[in-house]
Amino acid sequence: MRHVAWVTHHIPKVEERNSALLPGKYAGGAERNNDCMVAAAPDDVEVHWIDAPDWETAMDYERIVVTGTDKLTDEAMAALGSRAPLVWIQHAQTPSTARRDLFRAADRFVTMSRLHRAHEAKWVGRADCFIHSPVPSNCVRPVEKQGFALFAARNHPAKGKINARMWAQRANVPLVELENQPHEVVLEHMAQATWFVHLPKEFDACPLTVIEATLACCQIITDQNVVGRLEPGDPVEILDQQPARFWAMV
Repeated sequence: MRHVAWVTHHIPKVEERNSALLPGKYAGGAERNNDCMVAAAPDDVEVHWIDAPDWETAMDYERIVVTGTDKLTDEAMAALGSRAPLVWIQHAQTPSTARRDLFRAADRFVTMSRLHRAHEAKWVGRADCFIHSPVPSNCVRPVEKQGFALFAARNHPAKGKINARMWAQRANVPLVELENQPHEVVLEHMAQATWFVHLPKEFDACPLTVIEATLACCQIITDQNVVGRLEPGDPVEILDQQPARFWAMV
């Protein structure tokens, strides 16, 4: 059995959160991404979740994976970098010297999408490849479309709710807004929505909602300049390939 230290603050757990984060097990898409990828680990791998404040525990492991840097100190990033971890970041990173050095020291520096890779490489100087979210490809199935547009996100101003409203008004289509709603409710509406609108105010690496809306056969309304997307092709085939690609690198 191989033991892998999984260092991140994106740990799925039920806790009290502010309204900018989702209620329940997952505070956001990054927590769901991490949980799905850990669940897809090979039978001979045992993953140990390690929260950012406990990063020193990871130094006892032969293999380290880092998927969240926001709450790591500069000291922690320097020490983890000395172990050449696999780094798979979940969102656009705040540039810093310590963070850049960690990414450069990683044996593989992995992002979420093709656009995300280019975004980080500009300031890091490298980004090796990208692995999309490993969300199950059967999580949502389209049904007869009902002629409405859907906006679904956590209650955060960067998610672009006002932009979605403006688009719907210009397009003269009804807009359903779901904020901080249970995942099953969002998927139910996605299955019926004709359009899914995601026009965030800042770069979004590879939003999980856009992936799910693609599986639901929604027409995606977004800005290619700020939102990473799945690779072209059959989305089911693409998503089903992601866990094997990731764990082959681990």
